[in-house]
Amino acid sequence: MSLNQTMKGLISRLPTLTTEERWVVQAVLDIADQRNLPAPDPPLPDAPPRPAPAASARDRLREAPYFITARELEVLGLLLSGLSNKEAGRKLGISFKTVQSHRQRIMDKLGARSPMHLAEIVRRITVS
Repeated sequence: MSLNQTMKGLISRLPTLTTEERWVVQAVLDIADQRNLPAPDPPLPDAPPRPAPAASARDRLREAPYFITARELEVLGLLLSGLSNKEAGRKLGISFKTVQSHRQRIMDKLGARSPMHLAEIVRRITVS
């Protein structure tokens, strides 16, 4: 009995291998044995063309997957310009708690862990 046949016998008895793993091991053994492997699957068709990029950075934030509202964008712009929650609230005519609420929703939508992380995420989104 050859080593290849012995290995195949051992592999078929291993209960922990999935079907895919057994196929991979079999393929490796076939290559080692210099056998012809089945023809590879045909290539996938070309992906459909990507839509044109958004017109502006603000549009990218308003579209999927972020869905930042117009008001949240106003708040975000003021906070990124360096205003505090209170200053942004005064400028927009809303309370600083509302500004905090908008900022938290923006952070949740973008997956930011801190205000600095939020600024970095927004920079990456709007620059690309």
